Amino acid sequence: MSIDDRFERIEEKYDGVKELINLGKEKGYLLYDEVNDVLPHDINSSKDLDSIFYLFGDAGIEVIDSEQQLEVVKRKARSKSTDEDDHPDPVTETLEKTNDPVRMYLREMGTVPLLTRQGEVEIAKRIEKGQKVVIKALSRSPVVVGEISKYGEKLRENGLSIKHLVQMSDEESADGVLEKRRKS
Repeated sequence: MSIDDRFERIEEKYDGVKELINLGKEKGYLLYDEVNDVLPHDINSSKDLDSIFYLFGDAGIEVIDSEQQLEVVKRKARSKSTDEDDHPDPVTETLEKTNDPVRMYLREMGTVPLLTRQGEVEIAKRIEKGQKVVIKALSRSPVVVGEISKYGEKLRENGLSIKHLVQMSDEESADGVLEKRRKS
């Protein structure tokens, strides 16, 4: 199936796509809310959704979150136009007008603020707290305690170390502690 056939199929399958394209061409942009209101909520195929957004990109329609983001986009466009010469760089021009879904995704991803060090620390603490809650809940379960006892008996019967059952870093393992003591 060619790309044009796929687009025709999309326009036939989803009635609102043509309306959205016309509205987007008129305004120069679309809001995600407008797209969500017109498109059916039961779109099952990610290919269809990608094709719809590819159509928007092909028509030169930018899909944005809010009117405020539009102002930011317009300011950036104005500052670019004042900074550039009368002869635009063909490489930059092709990169900006690409309809590659991956590039579009990366461009949109670039608008999301990155985590700060403090944000990363907070998330790491929440993860650690969650892991402790899970371990605590598991350790209180009679089923888990019974299973651990069974594994302990099997390890003793076969003369194996706990290392054969649980993966530990060198710092956590008893053998690692003993080795450190021998070296000191």
